[in-house]
Amino acid sequence: MTARSWWWLAAFALVAVPTVGGAMPRGARGGSGQRAAQQPAAGTQIEVLLIDASNGDAGLDPGLATLSQLRRTPFSMFTAMRLVSRSTLALATNPSRATLPDGTATVTLVSRGTDGRYTFQVALAQGSRSGNLTFVASAGEPVFTVRSSRSDRAMILGFIVH
Repeated sequence: MTARSWWWLAAFALVAVPTVGGAMPRGARGGSGQRAAQQPAAGTQIEVLLIDASNGDAGLDPGLATLSQLRRTPFSMFTAMRLVSRSTLALATNPSRATLPDGTATVTLVSRGTDGRYTFQVALAQGSRSGNLTFVASAGEPVFTVRSSRSDRAMILGFIVH
């Protein structure tokens, strides 16, 4: 594995800890891992953001200005971020799919804890490759992951429950 690949692996790990976005991967809170579930409020939705990040002079897209997590490590290494697409999906136990330029992201609600935090799974598909991520976040709390990357550019996916 190259040094660049190790960096992105470390960057991905940082995205999943509470210092970036406040979200924690499922099971990272300790305890038995069991939690009481509530039904989500009717009409619960999730925004899916696709962001092109690079080392250019464009700065931060105005549509991303309120997302302070994008100004922290590991994302702060990029000097230009452009919102490529923003879609809104229903967040429910039935999967909802967002089409990405290079594949799909399928979002499924796993549970809603008694603390009001949502646990949701994101299945990413890109050609014959796929992977699953699980996030825990409160309503309005953005969480991010890196979709693909090179040394000078990355595609970042963001999710915000509403």
